[in-house]
Amino acid sequence: MKIRLARIAIITFSLCSNIAASQSLYPEILAQSLKDTDSDGVINARDICENTPLGSEVDYHGCQLTTLNFYNFNFDVRFDSGQSNLKPEFHSKLENLASFLKNTPETTLLIEGHTDNIGAENYNLSLSKKRAESIANTLISVFNISPDRIKSFGFGEQYPLASNETEAGRQANRRVTGEIVKPLDPLIQGIYKNKDRPYINNNKIIIPFDSNQYTASKHNTLVIQELGEFLQKESGTLLVIEGHTDITGSETLNIKLSIERAQIIANILHTQHSVPYKRLKVLGYGSNFPITSNTTAEGRKQNRRVSIEVVTRFQLQKPITISKWTIWNLDEVDGKTEEY
Repeated sequence: MKIRLARIAIITFSLCSNIAASQSLYPEILAQSLKDTDSDGVINARDICENTPLGSEVDYHGCQLTTLNFYNFNFDVRFDSGQSNLKPEFHSKLENLASFLKNTPETTLLIEGHTDNIGAENYNLSLSKKRAESIANTLISVFNISPDRIKSFGFGEQYPLASNETEAGRQANRRVTGEIVKPLDPLIQGIYKNKDRPYINNNKIIIPFDSNQYTASKHNTLVIQELGEFLQKESGTLLVIEGHTDITGSETLNIKLSIERAQIIANILHTQHSVPYKRLKVLGYGSNFPITSNTTAEGRKQNRRVSIEVVTRFQLQKPITISKWTIWNLDEVDGKTEEY
């Protein structure tokens, strides 16, 4: 009996030893793959993005999801010194942006050119606008984006990012930036309380000007006041202010006059309502975009105008995975700068 019990004990010990030995080999690897080393909720076997910051939202593979609040970016293109033509080799860098614009027809693209302080101020202003227009023209002609959805601005050396005292600073200041916005209906937003439809055209507030008029009328001042109050409450909104003329006068004079009239509106909003100029995008088109025929006095009267479009920075609520190899460099991601 004692011999039989001893044999059972030996067999049992042997089985336990074999089980223990097998558990120390294969299951250890399995256990490691089932761990969640970076505590992101995705096991190591499926996690292809290691060391995800603690508390981050992640996708199925453990890669960080980032909520893209605003679409602000620098165009990854280069211009030769003093030149504004966009070389064909840079066209491919606009493909993803063009695709995005086609998939979001409710959006508008604002393109802004900037320079350093080398050269005359007026020359830099003109050069910066031509560079912005060069990118806009490529999106229009090569990728068939409607010209109505792109606005080009030139600010010259007005808004430097860095000091112009160093070459690195000047290089940072020579840039073309983009911002994607969404137009708002001024009536729905309660901005424009006058429901008289002739003063609203394609969701743009129309401020008429008499021939050779350079100041805003009393009625127009009330409209501008409503805009100023709205902008103070809604910090994420911008105005695109566009001046237009009839065909009376030379093209050069009409462009100059249309810019001055648009700038009048911007100046009132800035001085009387403390709206920063960065939120007031001024353009002048002269007689290039009439809303009716210039053959009659009434038609010319309607074409002498400043149109104001209220826009908000486009927001994407759905979290997306941001690739490191993107065609744009994002300025604002989760409220902080990201470098790729």
